[in-house]
Parts: sequence; C-alpha cells; structure tokens
Amino acid sequence: MNQMKYIIPISLLFLIVSCDTKVSGKEEEVVARVGNHVLLKNEIPDIFPEELTEADSVQIAQNYLKGWVKMELLQGKAEANLTEDLQQKIEEKLSRTRASLLIYEYEQILMDQRMDASISGEEIEAYYTANSEKFILDKNIVKALYIKLPASAPNIDRVKKWYKSDKDEELLELESYCYQYANKFDDFGESWIYFDDLIKKMPFEINNQERFLRYNKQIETNDSLYLYFAHISEYKIRSDISPPDFVMTQIRSILLNERKINFIEELENNIYNDALSNNGFVIY
Repeated sequence: MNQMKYIIPISLLFLIVSCDTKVSGKEEEVVARVGNHVLLKNEIPDIFPEELTEADSVQIAQNYLKGWVKMELLQGKAEANLTEDLQQKIEEKLSRTRASLLIYEYEQILMDQRMDASISGEEIEAYYTANSEKFILDKNIVKALYIKLPASAPNIDRVKKWYKSDKDEELLELESYCYQYANKFDDFGESWIYFDDLIKKMPFEINNQERFLRYNKQIETNDSLYLYFAHISEYKIRSDISPPDFVMTQIRSILLNERKINFIEELENNIYNDALSNNGFVIY
C-alpha cells in the first residue's frame, strides 16, 4: 500500500513537468529543472497521504514543485545580486554552523557511550545540603488527601471520620469506599503539590493561604452536584526552603547538566592535549 501511495503521486509529477535526462552519466528521472539545478524523482520526499484522490495528488505535486522552483529561482537571484564579500560571509557562517552541528552530534554520541548519567541519592542530598538556600519556595505546597464524591453518595458521616484519620485500618476503609463511589480520590501524602492546584479542584476560595494553612488541616465544601474533602497532612509556605523531595528532580537535572559540561570540557581538553603532544597542529 505504501509503495503504491508513493509511486502513483510521483508519476503524476510527470504530467506537470515531463523530462527524462542523464545525470552524472546515469539515466535518471528528472521532474524539474531551474538552470543547471535539477530535481530528481528519488529526491521527492514521501509527502502524499494515503487514499488520495487523483485531484488531491496533482495539487500536492504542483505545490511541491512550485515551492522547489521558487526556492531555486530566489537562490539564483540572490547569488547573482549579492556581493562576493557578502556571499563569502554567508559561506563562513554555513561552515561554522556545519562545524557546530558535527561537534554537537559527536559529543552527544560520546556522552551516551561513555558518560555515567546516573545520579545517586547521596549526590542529591549533598548538593541540597550545600545549596538549600537556593531553593526558596515561591508558592505554598502541601501533602494532602483529596476526595470528590457525588452529593448522593452514602455514609458521608463515615467519610468525614475516615479522611481525617491517621489509622491504617480507617484509611483502608476510606480507600475501599472511594473506589466504589468517588469521582476522584487522590492521595498526595507521599509527594508535595502546590496548594493552588489542590484548591482548583474544589469550589473553595482562600484569601490568605498562609494563615489558612497554619490553622486548618481539613477542607469540606460542596456544590450542587458534588461533595469535596481534603486533609492536609503537611505544608510549607512561600519563602520557606523547599523540602528536599520537592526539588529532587530539579537537583538531578542540575547535577546531570554539570556532569555534561565537565565531560565536554574534559573531552575538548583531551583532544587538544593529544594533538599538542603529537604535533597535530601549528599556531603561528
């Protein structure tokens, strides 16, 4: 199917631009020419979706060829009208860009092959201890239990008791109940979330979050369809230092980036020193 999808539209190109010519001593199918530049059939990308109508195929082919011709014509005009000095500067930019791309790809391959990308918990803890003042919270965060129930759900009095509890057996009862009746049951007791994100889940407004968190552990509210419950087990307010588990991913990224920088710097120095010791270059 894919082969036919490619062959049929490409054949339509010859209805638009029809010519066969020899390129580099071989018989090649040429579908367009601008001056000395030619577009070969095998250079056409697979741009034709499946199950095209003939009219759609022709339109796509026409658009592609028109775009290619326009680009070639504009490039020809630019080469004819830009000064040699400016064209030389462009060539230098292209050369630098090519060099940068080659170096980047080479470094990425070597990093994948040789660099240890694993970051241990001990490294994260050590970095956090040495740099904790860099991780100041700009928002309030909480660890919380969140429940959304239909207003018609049974035994709400039990829910009001269970969701505030720290007893394992009552929390298991709550979990079993919520699997049966809850529209949403999220236990964020092991991970921090922004308090804003918790509030967004409920029809509840707080003017002073910091004051609320200091004096309240539960939120109970409702609308015409649902009942909402939240139990806040821990909190940190803005301007506090972030707890380490909240910034663990961020620290891991920082350490990995530092390791990449060091790896590349060491790679460049090794290549330079090796060439220096082997007379691989001359500076005049």
